[in-house]
Amino acid sequence: MISLLVEFLRKRGRRYLLYLGVAVPAALCHNLLHEAVHYIGAIVFGEGVTAFRFLTNGWGTSQVVFSMPVEQRVGGHWLVVAWAPSIVTTLLGYGLYAARSVAGRHPVSRYAWLYAGFFFLLLDPFYMSLLSLAVGGDVEAAAAVGLPVWPVQAVAAAVLLFNVRLFTRWQKEVQEARVATEEMQPGAHGGG
Repeated sequence: MISLLVEFLRKRGRRYLLYLGVAVPAALCHNLLHEAVHYIGAIVFGEGVTAFRFLTNGWGTSQVVFSMPVEQRVGGHWLVVAWAPSIVTTLLGYGLYAARSVAGRHPVSRYAWLYAGFFFLLLDPFYMSLLSLAVGGDVEAAAAVGLPVWPVQAVAAAVLLFNVRLFTRWQKEVQEARVATEEMQPGAHGGG
């Protein structure tokens, strides 16, 4: 059993560590941008911020803590403060998808671009639709203008389904490019 693990790590371990090395910065970038947009929105609308917690809010999550308690928040500006981060990151995901050919031919570059796309296309729609059913969060800003939460969750779920389709298409393109690249390398078919 251990020899199988050693053999796997010898053959593929470096590649997976390299891909992890590009996935982690993509996740950190997404997280920082999401929270920074919350913070900027609060400043623009004159709302106080008592803390900016980056990766220290449990489970590696981040949070901007506003001075005003959730139950006292009223007004449409709270929709902007709460939802702008998800809109911005998802739009950036669409930009990454549209410009995916920029990633070039190198597999690490293609996978780095793909991992960034994963976080920017899928994370916030997942958070606003499904995860919010369990943990609440930004989606609850609807209450600040007297709206129910479920329509926001439904729209986010539709966006998530659309984005999953885009991402799986993108992932297939990257896999096909990897296979084509491996086939073009000398000795790929047992020859010299």
